[in-house]
Amino acid sequence: MKQNIFIKLLASIPSILLFLYFIPFIGVCLILLRLFIYNNKKVSTSVCLLSIGLLIISPILINKLLGLINIKNFNIPYLNDIVNSNLYNDKFISYSKLLISVSIIFLILSFVLKSVFNKISGKFNSEIRDYISRNEQREAEISQKNDLIMKEKREKAKNTHVVYCPYCGSDNMLTEKTGTCKFCRRKIEYKEN
Repeated sequence: MKQNIFIKLLASIPSILLFLYFIPFIGVCLILLRLFIYNNKKVSTSVCLLSIGLLIISPILINKLLGLINIKNFNIPYLNDIVNSNLYNDKFISYSKLLISVSIIFLILSFVLKSVFNKISGKFNSEIRDYISRNEQREAEISQKNDLIMKEKREKAKNTHVVYCPYCGSDNMLTEKTGTCKFCRRKIEYKEN
């Protein structure tokens, strides 16, 4: 049980963000782990990473937007300090680009894999349905053939009579009106009494 909690802790969004910042390869591996653990959160993980990436890069976007609009006497406190900070420009912008690119790649991969899986499962399901219908049809044909054979045997059994050979005296089973004796090979005939 504790292993399960530890794995879920590793696959959480804060751990993924932390590992993506310091060791991006392990962060990507943790995203893959999260996709396997939480099957229903494939899109939400990518959307969460994309929104965090956009949130980190938003001060530059706001600053550029304000520069384009060029409104006088409108100033957001500390915006210029954040945008001109070396830490922000050196580390956070590249981290934001990494988050945005990884989230878009995983979003595309999740849609592609889902569509491929749906196509393969649809084809697999249709093949199974065809196989089952072919088996049922073959079993129906065999059953029909067996029923016909059994009907013929019943008809023969209804018409089967014991006839004693008038020549040698042996008993013979006849399914028709006439036949041959199995011992003396002469013609014998069934006569109703």
